Amino acid sequence: MTLLDHIGGMRPDNVALVGGWGRQDYGDLAARAGALRERLSPTGLRVFLNLSDLSEALVALAALDGIVDAVVLSSPSLDEATLCTLAGVSADAIITDRTDLHGSDLPVLRDPAELAGLRSAPETCSTRWIMTTSGTTGRPKLVEHSLESLSRTTRKDRARGTGQVWGLLYDYTRFAGLQVVLQSLLSGARLVVPEADSPLDDRLALLSAEGCTHLSATPTLWRKILMSRAVDGLALRQVTLGGEIADDAVLRALARSFPEARISHIFASTEAGVGFSVTDGKAGFPESYLTDPPQGISLKVEDGRLFVHNDRVGPAYVGGGDIACDGWVDTGDLVARRGGRIVFLGRGSGVINVGGDKVVPEEVETVLLTHPEVHMARVYAKTNPIMGALVAADVHPEPGSDPTQLRASLRDWCAARLDRHKVPAVFRMVDQFRTNAAGKIERSN
Repeated sequence: MTLLDHIGGMRPDNVALVGGWGRQDYGDLAARAGALRERLSPTGLRVFLNLSDLSEALVALAALDGIVDAVVLSSPSLDEATLCTLAGVSADAIITDRTDLHGSDLPVLRDPAELAGLRSAPETCSTRWIMTTSGTTGRPKLVEHSLESLSRTTRKDRARGTGQVWGLLYDYTRFAGLQVVLQSLLSGARLVVPEADSPLDDRLALLSAEGCTHLSATPTLWRKILMSRAVDGLALRQVTLGGEIADDAVLRALARSFPEARISHIFASTEAGVGFSVTDGKAGFPESYLTDPPQGISLKVEDGRLFVHNDRVGPAYVGGGDIACDGWVDTGDLVARRGGRIVFLGRGSGVINVGGDKVVPEEVETVLLTHPEVHMARVYAKTNPIMGALVAADVHPEPGSDPTQLRASLRDWCAARLDRHKVPAVFRMVDQFRTNAAGKIERSN
């Protein structure tokens, strides 16, 4: 089934989207997408989609899915040079509402219907959905998916979906954001889309006013939500975490704040696709998943790193470069076996070298977050002429904490729970943390 088939099968007068454009029902979405599709023909074109308006993007996606060779979803936050480079290796035309794309050699279209004027070999096809990685360690890369692979774990229960209201706090072009969009649309639920640049309190107030029941965010964003004055207005039935390590502290805090909610933390990535979810309220996942994995994937641990095998994800990046070796994707996540579980330690790319000893920042953060006076923490490397680097920590304390006393307490707390070289040499108290476009804590200094 195409995306238009799914949307067209919903009750037409049910509200599909709520946002700055107002309310839009499923019937209107299907009609607009259907009208656009009638103006186009099956084609071998590859289309680079860069639209800030989710409503317009969904109309284009629904119209194009099944009649073009590929649709590349890209974030409106991409700079011009990166966008033009990515489009140059993956597409034949760009559809955008931007006005700053002057460096592209490709046709730049504002109306998807203009694709009808571009020549290509007629072709009936199953459309490839191509997504960009976050690009936190360099230029974003392009990964091929399909609507089927992206919706592998989506629950398409319309009877339940019509009573659900999903909130979108992610960029819809990111893997996690698209998962929320598809889960909502393919189940006939309502999706509430706050303005991305509005204050968090305002976004939460809109979600509360619209009766949001299902919400997904990174652990970092959940910690900010729990500190917000607007959190009391949320009556959630489903709380989902992803994108970062879900530690015991944040899982317990969410369980206290939303006692009626089912709490899930999800493992997924652009390269590995949709992996699995854990709902037992504990950090990590059961070790039994290594021998009896969730349906559709396989898992293994080698040299302390987690690998995922997913047949529905391509072996190479679009434009070149391997994703998988013999079908296995190196997630880059460092893990350990503890008490019958596989626990996440951190990212292999972020390890700090302290005089030859390795320190995983997230491991130290997990210890800091168990301290009763710490709400958020970020651990990073601080250059040192003798050791090469020292461990430093930024801490957002709970209200009323005394900074001097807290620094001493944290030093003792870490010393009792970590090897000596892992104990932060510097503690800095901060009021807030920056997050990137994916909702993750910003780790660059």
